[in-house]
Amino acid sequence: MRTVTKAEAERDIAAILDSAAQEPVRIRQTGRDVIVVSAAEFEEAQRLLHRKRMRALQRARLRASVEARAN
Repeated sequence: MRTVTKAEAERDIAAILDSAAQEPVRIRQTGRDVIVVSAAEFEEAQRLLHRKRMRALQRARLRASVEARAN
């Protein structure tokens, strides 16, 4: 992952956006960082997170069902 300072990003935002289309770019500012990614990469991360949450919900429902039957 490429890392640049806020000042570098401000000077050449077009290059940062071009780079982010290929790989994430970290923009550093004192006290906080921001990661710039392509829309496709962000959407894929959202899909994976949703899938993970749905699996966790299904496991919780299954556990609750098993516990209810045991009582």
